[in-house]
Parts: sequence; structure tokens; C-alpha cells
Amino acid sequence: MQTGSLSIRQLLKKAKAGQFKLPQFQRDFVWNEAQVALLIDSIARNYPIGSLLLLEPSPDIQLSTRSLQAAIADFEHADSINNQNFELDNKDAPSNKDVTPEAQEFLILDGQQRLTSIVRVLLNANPSKTYWFDLGEIYESFHEERSDWIKQTKGKSEDTTRNNGRWIRADLILEGEEQQYVIKYFLKHLSEQEERAMQAIQKVHRVFETIRNYQVPYILLEGQEGVEAICRIFETINSTGTRLTTFDLAVARYFPYPDLRDLFDKARQSHPVLSEFDVDGERLLQVIVLLEKGREPSRSEQLGLSKSDIIKHWEAAVNALVKAITWARRECGLEPQFYVGESQLVALASVLAGLSEKKQENFLIQNHDQLVQWFFANVMQSGFRATNYRIFVHYQSLNSLQKSGYLPEEDIPLVKLDLETLVRLAKSDNRYKAALALLRRHIKSDFYSGATITSENFEMHHFFPRSFGARKKYIDSIANLVPVTKETNRFLSNRNPSEYIKDLVEKGNFSVQNERFAGALLPIRIGPQGDIKPSILSDDHYEVFVQERGKLILQKIKEVTGNRFADHLGEPYEEI
Repeated sequence: MQTGSLSIRQLLKKAKAGQFKLPQFQRDFVWNEAQVALLIDSIARNYPIGSLLLLEPSPDIQLSTRSLQAAIADFEHADSINNQNFELDNKDAPSNKDVTPEAQEFLILDGQQRLTSIVRVLLNANPSKTYWFDLGEIYESFHEERSDWIKQTKGKSEDTTRNNGRWIRADLILEGEEQQYVIKYFLKHLSEQEERAMQAIQKVHRVFETIRNYQVPYILLEGQEGVEAICRIFETINSTGTRLTTFDLAVARYFPYPDLRDLFDKARQSHPVLSEFDVDGERLLQVIVLLEKGREPSRSEQLGLSKSDIIKHWEAAVNALVKAITWARRECGLEPQFYVGESQLVALASVLAGLSEKKQENFLIQNHDQLVQWFFANVMQSGFRATNYRIFVHYQSLNSLQKSGYLPEEDIPLVKLDLETLVRLAKSDNRYKAALALLRRHIKSDFYSGATITSENFEMHHFFPRSFGARKKYIDSIANLVPVTKETNRFLSNRNPSEYIKDLVEKGNFSVQNERFAGALLPIRIGPQGDIKPSILSDDHYEVFVQERGKLILQKIKEVTGNRFADHLGEPYEEI
């Protein structure tokens, strides 16, 4: 890895020579004119604009690329440039004089929007606009931290100036060609104030010199560093916080055939569940690696797939992953809002993809209880992470289950969870999401209306409203959440349960209502006289309610994980 900086002049020479390329996974140029102007204004003030993250191609990382979205004219000084060393300016970097400029491509991993904006403005390379610098605005109001000295007009213009010389075309400043126009403009418009004219000329000259000499920092990743290192570095320093996924690299690696982005978009259109759960295309590559190679689906293995491997297994991988997610939604209560267990579902999809459709159904039906236990025992682990290694372990276990009916016990870990931990789980904890899935799995009908809860109409309702949260601990506790229909959630809104449960008492039919309470794991019942027992619905009894409901939820976790639930001593829970 190298670090260094390039002046705007050096940067634009490289752009004109076609040395900057975009990997195919990069999105198109999307910045609006306000963003472009703010960037150029920041450069003119010598403000930092962030580093470019570049990748040097290598035999190990071959990506399909495209050019910047800019109408860059042919390089006018090609002969003189060919005699220059175009190595990035790093004093400690090894010499590269034997490599021609044309061969030295640099792939832009981060900074495309900034680099394209600079090129479009300072090389007059916007396909449909021309940029101008307003000399009057620079002199009169540059100190006000405004960017309205940067103008644009529709269409490509060959004019050097506009508005009686007040506007000069932006690209003229690159080699200092603007100076004659700056001098001419101010001497003409301040002809009777020679000293002021000279001050104006000097002020504008300093702004343009700042732009010409501005140093853009870069980080250059060398291809031999490997895919894992490159992805890690990208995720760590990317200015937008966007992850560079293996699928992004694969899109560029295999383009144009197969066009993975197009295949994935079509899969999402055909199977909405992939969009609902925001499934990453990398999951399909992992399935294909397991199908084709039977090895841990690491990044290098995914990028080592042949084009024929992808084409051969793509449809089966898509259908199997859809089936695995659909199964988890139906049998484990999984929903997009609390999507956990990706490593298990990739492994399950990989096993299903190797079976006929009939055998897939038989596998899921015959092993239903073991699969549900396996799923929840794994997602109920503290600090659980989806890794390629875990995917491979799960895949091996499910293969064993498919072939022998035996699921290795070591792949069904002990669930160590007590009441206090359960009710205080943070929302970011995967066990919190797993518990939400378990609630969704168990609670089939709305405790208030009795309506059936479906994936289309369900929402999570705070039994004690969040508006009372300032007076309660753990208002978002898993023990204070209950699945209801959207209609009920909006109707109950911020009402206190001591109020809205009374409405149910007035409707009578206590036995039906008590069944709904029990089904929703709510620790209350309506007595024969219409009294609510126990009396724990007032705001003052919130913590008692949380404890009592937590016990009911914990019991359901014990039931679904069976002998893999450990008590407080760490011993497996024995069902009676």
C-alpha cells in the first residue's frame, strides 16, 4: 500500500491520459451541481476533500472497467507526456520507468464523484455543460464562503470568456492561460483605480494558484495485497461508509458475461423476498462455491469461480436461497426487520440446491424439528457472527443430516440465557432479533382484535407505550413487545395498557380474550367478575410486568431449543 498526493495538474494529466478507470461495480456519476460547486470551492480554499482510494490492477485481481463519465478531449501533449514517468508521486515507491503511461491504469475504489467533478469542471469535460469562474464574484465576495462564483451554462462552449470578460472558462486556469483575461478585465473595469485593480488581479491569481497546486491525497492499494486485505481497507477508510463487497468485485470481475448485476436484479424482481430481506448477491456466490467446490466460501474462492460455474448453478442457487428464507419466515418467524441467521440460511440453501424439488420438500418436512432447534440454538448465541467458516461448518452439518438423518450436536450449541439477560438485551444484539423472530413464530393472532397476523400486516407494538419511557427502564425490552396487526398498533398507539385492557373487559367473552392473552404470552387474565389479574398494568408496575412476561418468553425459548438450553449452572435443560 502506498500513500501520497497529486496536484490538481498532475491529477488532470493522468485523467487526460486515460489512466483512471472505474470498476464495473461503481455506480454512475450522481452528484448535482451544488455538490460539484461546493467541491471546487473547497479546493479553492485549500480545504481537505478526502483521499482517493485507488487500486493497481494485478493478475490476481482482474476487473472489467469503464472510463470516467466525462467528455475528455484527446491529450494534446501526448509526445511530451510519453517521455515522463507517470508513477504516482511517492518518494519511497519503487521505480516504474519501464511501464508506459498507457499501461499504468488505476482503478477508482473511492472518490469517483469527486474525481469526475474535478475533471468535468477543470477540463471542460461535462458532456452537456460548460463551467465558468466569475471574476467579479471572486473579487467581491470570495471571503464570504460562498460558492456562487462558479457558474455553468448549457451546451459545450469554445468561448474563453462571457459577460464582457467577467466570466472565464474554468479549464483555462489549469496552465495559467486565464491570466491575460484576468488582467484585461480588471484593468478595464477598474481603469481609474489602478491600485485596486492590481489588488483584484492578485487576489484572483491567488485563488487560481491554490486550485492549480492543490494536493489531492491518495491511497494506492497494490493488487498483490490480496482480495481480503483490499476489502478490509476499503471498508475501514471509505469516506461514504459503503462496504466493498465480494459481489461488487465479482460484478467487475466477470462483466460483461455473465453480467452478475443484471442477473441479480432480475432475481430480485422475480423473487421479491430477496429484496424484502435485502439479500446481498454475495450469498448466491457462497452457495455456488459450496455446490461446485464443497469448500469454505471465502472471498478468494468466490472470485475464483469460473464463468461456467456461475452460469451452471445460478438459477439453482437463487431458487434454493429463496426457499431457505421462505422456510425460515414460515417456520422460525423470521422477518426483514429482524433478519438473523444468514450463515445458516446460506448453508441450508446450498444443501437444498443439490436436491430435486421433491427431495427439498421432504428434507424440510422430515427434519423440521431438528432444523428449527438448530436455527434458534445458533442465533441465540451471544456475539454471533456470520462468517464463511461458520457457513461451511453449517453446510457440513446439514449434509450429514440430509444423508444420515443425524445433525452433529456440536453444531447445535448450548443456549445460555437467564431472565435478567433476556429482558435487558440491547436492540443491536442478535439475540434480541432472534427473540423477536420467536415471538413472531409463536404469536399467530392479534391479542386485541383476534385478527390473524401475517407478514403483510404485522407490526411490533410496545405494550407499555414508549411515551412513558422516561419513567421506565428498558422500555424497548423484548418483554415489552408483542406482534399485532398494523390496524391495532395504530389504534392503541400511545395508550396505557391499564386503559385499553379495560375496553376488552367491557366487551365480555372473557374466555376468548384470555386465550388471546395466553397466545400472546401476556401474563394477565380477566377474572369472572371482570377484574384483571394480576394487577400489573399500571405504570408503576412496569418492571414487574417485564419480569413476568420475560419468564413466559424464556419458557418458549426453552421449548424451541429443547435439550440445548442450559440452566444457570450451564447444564442442559431437561424437558418434563
